[in-house]
Amino acid sequence: MRITIIGHCASGKSTFARTISEKLHIPRLEIDRLWFQAGGNTVPKSDTVGREKVDSVIDERVQEFVKQDAWVSDGWYRKVQPIIAGRADVIVFLDIPLWRRLFNHIYRVLCTERHAELTKWQDLTFSWQIVTRTYRHGPAMREFVRERGDKVVTLRSYMAVRRYLEGLH
Repeated sequence: MRITIIGHCASGKSTFARTISEKLHIPRLEIDRLWFQAGGNTVPKSDTVGREKVDSVIDERVQEFVKQDAWVSDGWYRKVQPIIAGRADVIVFLDIPLWRRLFNHIYRVLCTERHAELTKWQDLTFSWQIVTRTYRHGPAMREFVRERGDKVVTLRSYMAVRRYLEGLH
């Protein structure tokens, strides 16, 4: 089974993927982690050469990972998502409401350990990015889902996520 999980920021993609990975005993690829490992958080947006290097590292790692027979990935990176989706058996779209995602993010920042690469303040101020990215990336994400309708499972609540997990074998 090859599953990719997409959705907006703070929708629970990584937690969901980790749970699937553990339940099915399959490898997991966390695209955000690749971004941090490639230095994406340290390269200014104006540095096009640096951004291309980060993208190249992510692309290379994704290409290698999806060659496996079974896996789960999580993340929304438009440049590599077609590669992942092309190999996936199932695309799970977590379409969780914005208010719920903001609540989740603030809770995670204040009550758990998150990205070691970021200060709590940097992570907390990412809340604004959650809002802006929802509107900026939303249309492209929905179009991506529409184009691959035969493979897509859309989950709009955490109750639906729990039911989906219960049905996995």
